[in-house]
Amino acid sequence: MDTSPDDIAVALAAEQDQVGALLDRLTDAGWDEPLNPLALDRLLILGHFPEYAAELDWTPREIAGHLRDSARVFTERIGRILDEDEPTLPDFVTDDPVRLRDYAATSREELREELTTAQLALREAVAGVPAAALGRRGVHEADGPLLLGELLAFLPEHQRDHREQLAAFAAAPF
Repeated sequence: MDTSPDDIAVALAAEQDQVGALLDRLTDAGWDEPLNPLALDRLLILGHFPEYAAELDWTPREIAGHLRDSARVFTERIGRILDEDEPTLPDFVTDDPVRLRDYAATSREELREELTTAQLALREAVAGVPAAALGRRGVHEADGPLLLGELLAFLPEHQRDHREQLAAFAAAPF
């Protein structure tokens, strides 16, 4: 991996900031509206989310909840890979019905606050990874072995995918 944890943290922060700005542009009603069919088609044509097409049905509220939860999960994974020898990392089931109900039951304000807190913790965790630790491994229970450097490299891309999804809701350019 050619990119340092600090560089990844900067890229991640830029994507996170854009996600926050897009969420803040939406009306309260817009938080719970599905993506319009034209915007959905545009994302599909761009090859958006080929492995996670079900996530394209999410509302902005569900995207915010997912990003909050995924930030928490990835922060924990980073810590475990740094602290343990090849820890087994549980799968993160993004479309778990209980998880989705939690998103629906959480107020917009609370979800935004929790998202901001979780994303800041993730950003700090990424920036705190020593470059020498990028080769440390964890074992994802569904996907097998992964290097810490691979996990870190995925994070800005993951955030970008959801930023593009939110931009479609906010009628902003991708």
